[in-house]
Amino acid sequence: MTAEPRTSPSWLSPVPPAAGHTTQNMQVRQQASGLGDRYRGPAPAQARPFGTPPSSAYPGRSAAPAPRSLPPSAQRPPGIGTIIVVTFIFGLVGLVPTMLRARKAALMGASTTPYWMSFGCTMAVGYALGLALVLYSVMSLGLKLP
Repeated sequence: MTAEPRTSPSWLSPVPPAAGHTTQNMQVRQQASGLGDRYRGPAPAQARPFGTPPSSAYPGRSAAPAPRSLPPSAQRPPGIGTIIVVTFIFGLVGLVPTMLRARKAALMGASTTPYWMSFGCTMAVGYALGLALVLYSVMSLGLKLP
């Protein structure tokens, strides 16, 4: 087989090869004639009316529908789980996720009260547990409080 490109005239010609060629070469030539249509280059683009979406690059397939974006009021506001965990473990550092999530909720039009309530309640519970732990440890050591 020669190393000539598939776009050469011998590949693109629909004329069967001369006698003396094997059937394998004959099949290759016939297949190449079908492939030649693909290698001729793109057809000139047809003008589309303004606003018409382009057709799919693959024949027989329709273009994918555009993704639907929900209006801000239909989106769910951020959760409060992260606020509770971070505030309980790190204390005042919980202000960071609280402020970020409250701001995002405000931009979406939701109430910011649940975020600040979860921060405040978690801080109160954390301080109450800390105070109870300190009192228990002081009492278990037998120390008297003034």
